[in-house]
Amino acid sequence: MVINEDELTRTKLLENSISLFSDFMNVLSDGYNPTILDIKISINKRLNDRDRFIFPSPNNIDTDFFFINKIQPTRKDIDSIKERINENFSWCLDHLATFNKAPDIFKSNYHIDILNQLVEKVKSNIFELTDLWIVTSYEYLIDTKDGSLVRVLFIHSDNKSLILDFGNYIH
Repeated sequence: MVINEDELTRTKLLENSISLFSDFMNVLSDGYNPTILDIKISINKRLNDRDRFIFPSPNNIDTDFFFINKIQPTRKDIDSIKERINENFSWCLDHLATFNKAPDIFKSNYHIDILNQLVEKVKSNIFELTDLWIVTSYEYLIDTKDGSLVRVLFIHSDNKSLILDFGNYIH
């Protein structure tokens, strides 16, 4: 399989921008109730749900059971990927605005505008990659029953996948 160099560059740019933005949100967070973004991309094979949710463990007890009975029932098909990504970023920023160590940033229109510009750059990197794909998408909601929620968005093309975790954690 020949890998498109432009797509590989976009993939690396997206991975870096998500990582840096997640790190930036951690700097702003209160350190106890973080907002975290995570990404997993494959441009040479389609990832399946188990690639994200089932991890090797010494005894593998109940990992498949937990996935089938607790995670799979939360699956929701996504019709508009851009709309859902916009909603998920807003959801994370709302959490960050509530649980942070820099409240003055969220009181300043100037700083909110700069933060929104940063978010738009990250979203643009997502859209520039996925706009090249013929996509299907769905999302899972992981509720840890402690107030923490993670939205796991899967975006697939023929032999490509992008998995985005939008996590708002309460401790």
